[in-house]
Amino acid sequence: MVQYEPLKRVSGTRQDFDRQVATVCQECTVGCGLTAYVKDEGIVDLQGREDHPISKGRLCPKGSAFVQGLAHSQRITIPAYRNTLTRGFESATSWEQALDQLAERLRRLKDKHGAESLIIGCDPEAGLDFYLGARRFARLWGTPHVYHPWEETEQATRLAQELPVSPSSEWIESRCLLLVDADLAVTHPVAFGRVLKAQGNGAKLIVADSRYTASMSKADLAVPIRPGSGNLLGLYLLKQLLDEGLEHKDAIEAGFEQADNWQASFDRMVWDGVENHTHVTREDVLNISRFISSKHPVTVITGKRLAHSPDFGIWRTLAAAMGWIGHPGGGWYPMDAGLPRVHPDTDIEEPPPENFSPRLAPFPYQNRSGSNEELLFQGLIGSGNCLDDFFLPVRRQSPKMELIVHFGAFPNETCQQAHMVFSAAAWAERDGLCWSIDRALQWAPRILPPADASHSGLGFWAGLAQRLGWDEFFPWIRKDGRADRFEFYRWLLKRDPQTASCDLSQLRDNQDLFFWTDKTEFPEAGETPQFYTQNGRIKPVDAPELPTAEDSDIDDGEYPLYFQSTRIVTRGGDAGNWWPWTAELEDVDAIQIHPDTAGVLGIENGDAVVVNSPKGCLEGRAWISRMVDRRMVWSPRRLEGDHVLLLKKGQSADEALNLLKENTP
Repeated sequence: MVQYEPLKRVSGTRQDFDRQVATVCQECTVGCGLTAYVKDEGIVDLQGREDHPISKGRLCPKGSAFVQGLAHSQRITIPAYRNTLTRGFESATSWEQALDQLAERLRRLKDKHGAESLIIGCDPEAGLDFYLGARRFARLWGTPHVYHPWEETEQATRLAQELPVSPSSEWIESRCLLLVDADLAVTHPVAFGRVLKAQGNGAKLIVADSRYTASMSKADLAVPIRPGSGNLLGLYLLKQLLDEGLEHKDAIEAGFEQADNWQASFDRMVWDGVENHTHVTREDVLNISRFISSKHPVTVITGKRLAHSPDFGIWRTLAAAMGWIGHPGGGWYPMDAGLPRVHPDTDIEEPPPENFSPRLAPFPYQNRSGSNEELLFQGLIGSGNCLDDFFLPVRRQSPKMELIVHFGAFPNETCQQAHMVFSAAAWAERDGLCWSIDRALQWAPRILPPADASHSGLGFWAGLAQRLGWDEFFPWIRKDGRADRFEFYRWLLKRDPQTASCDLSQLRDNQDLFFWTDKTEFPEAGETPQFYTQNGRIKPVDAPELPTAEDSDIDDGEYPLYFQSTRIVTRGGDAGNWWPWTAELEDVDAIQIHPDTAGVLGIENGDAVVVNSPKGCLEGRAWISRMVDRRMVWSPRRLEGDHVLLLKKGQSADEALNLLKENTP
């Protein structure tokens, strides 16, 4: 019989190379270490760093494939401009000349429409410093309209920062892991490796999701839930635990404000409608609650979607009430909530409101106003493919804008609508600060110099600010015109108690990790407070008397289906569309449909289909699969709106709607 031996990783590389660079992958927020081997200023090989405390030598498909885009023939490497969208782009003579032109066009825009007519969208691929520089520039300019997808996790970060720091490497110590609307196997594969290792050590894995995911395929207990009901599941779980007296009474007494009132709210909460609201039966809730109460400690991991729904703090409340927090392998980890408090603009006084325009309604994601007025922006500076991703509400009016600026590395839908294009350095071409899902900070050295006339995000904003007379507010420019990102981040970290003790030189020179937490002293809390709050206690989430599902009206009206969009494993963002190695692994145009729904509408695998929402539409090819609920449609591409109507291409909306109403799937 043939004896098979496990494959051993070959250390180093067999490729010829001039130098090697140990750095940090920035395709997601896990923070994996990698070694790049470079020859003639090109990457000839990559390998995960075995000695890295987070990844232990692992790299996911995104971390292995990013190199494909660096030398892609379609990459943007020099700035370009055009006066109207009907004309082609002309290359700028230099980066400096393009910034001169942009500064002049911005002055005219401000004189004509006011400071708040400018909105800024910051795609993660442009780097953290593009967002931080944008906030600083916007403060000087006088517009509050700056948005980054990381702001979606602001509530999660605020709730999590009051908890003790627990590295995600401790997940392997857990006896049970509960994942809710978090498909780590796809979005953060290396982090999911820790989940599997814990499972291999005997831990149980429970996954609750509205779609059958890769993570769910590995679960000991898979729990299908109604779309949008994740936080409701947390409320019902906690009620069941309290009803049975399975909570950690000492942890509640020591760590909760007004614990009696909080517990009374769950006594008043009724069970009516639990199955309708969550698609989980009362018996299922009972089984899950007994499952997690019999294991200690338990790690709860929640996805970003939950942060947008009411009662998101229930997961922190659950973990604290059960006494899981503060124990290795226990606690709550909201995904992508590891960014510390940053203050890139608070040293700048608010500009006078001389150019304020009462016609402008703040961008809705900012939650600065309850206004429902039509957005009236005249200028946009956006990185990546923001207009086809998180800036969908702005895309509808972009054809009427007088100035759209694209800062990116690849041509895309946003670039096609732009008047000016600025070439962005890829993350492998810029050094900078990285943050991880468990609040670890790292310094990532660049692998290659920037391509041609490409610059970092900080360099873009600093160069623009100089031309507007704001040199003193952006002092991090070297004599060669490049931004000194190290000095910028050192200045930034010193501005908050959470990160003030971080020695950035040590992170850079020794490749250490720094786990940030709130270093403020709370005298009332004693020497070892359970939580980082003034009195060492947290405010728990009270239970509503009659919970309701977020999508309770999904059966009504012209859009009877629920739409969900998530990332796929081979695409970290816009740059992933330019990776030929991974192009055939997953179809970005696939639209996943349940067989029953497809049957009602006469749709077969591969058919051209259209997904309509009140504010947009999405076209693609049908992927018929039981991975989705009967009333759900899924795509890796974004669409504005959660409620949709699905139809076969060529089918009328009325026909599709009538079929769905007459044959409720």
